[in-house]
Amino acid sequence: MGAEEALGPPQCPSEIEDGEGAFIARVVTFSPGPGAGFGQPSMPEIVMGPPLGAEGLNGSLDVVSLGAGGEIVVELGATAVDCEGPDLIVFENAFPLGEISYAELAEVSVSLDGVRWATFACDPGGEWPFEGCAGVGVVHSNVEGNALSPRDPGVSGGDAFDLAEVGLARARFVRIRDLGFATGLSGPPSRGFDLDAIAVVSGHAEEAR
Repeated sequence: MGAEEALGPPQCPSEIEDGEGAFIARVVTFSPGPGAGFGQPSMPEIVMGPPLGAEGLNGSLDVVSLGAGGEIVVELGATAVDCEGPDLIVFENAFPLGEISYAELAEVSVSLDGVRWATFACDPGGEWPFEGCAGVGVVHSNVEGNALSPRDPGVSGGDAFDLAEVGLARARFVRIRDLGFATGLSGPPSRGFDLDAIAVVSGHAEEAR
């Protein structure tokens, strides 16, 4: 019997509360690509906890740059479960660029056990707003600067993901891979996707890993 079958169907609505359990608990692996560097001295703490969105033209500096083609795998503090609507929100530091945003795109994969992965469809060669990709949405929530909940996709900003889109009932691990595509120009030391935080919208901290 697999982990999904052993746990049974997800219990909705979610009972998770705001706190450290609702965000990244640990960094499993970090494989920076060329041009990475920004934020690395502050790893792993810099990607843990809620986002610190800046909203201005520079975006948040509370990030780690993955570099071109860089990849990071993290474990969440709670098991995200597939309830109605988005179940996870990934926060980068995109900022307004005319009618769109400066976006450094990344592919997002999720897993319950950290071994078997399901990947959201993301086409960097597609059209704005690059559905299924991370790194597009401007981050509004900032726990130090406003009262906007980082777990409410209606106000938080960032990029929301629904586990139903990849056929998973639960996820405990998230893998983010930079796709080497941006809507503007970038260079070292901040080249590539810049991870601020990941929030669990619906989940249960007590569920088995």
